[in-house]
Amino acid sequence: MDPVGDVNAAKLNARHWLLVIILDVLVLAELTAAMYVAAAHPDNFTPVFMKTFFAMLLPTLLLGLLAKRMVRTPPERINS
Repeated sequence: MDPVGDVNAAKLNARHWLLVIILDVLVLAELTAAMYVAAAHPDNFTPVFMKTFFAMLLPTLLLGLLAKRMVRTPPERINS
């Protein structure tokens, strides 16, 4: 067992965990905003909700993917 590797893995897991929590909060905020906007149009609730929610969700998921790549540490190079 490598104690240094275990510490780096713990940091990595904590950063990923924090990123997931932030993305979850953003998605819940987007869901709330989409419900609020769609409630103003009861006759077209479903189409307005879908347009609003997915217009906000897709950029959030793309930013989350990019953030996950940035949070990831590069693999260590083995010098022989």
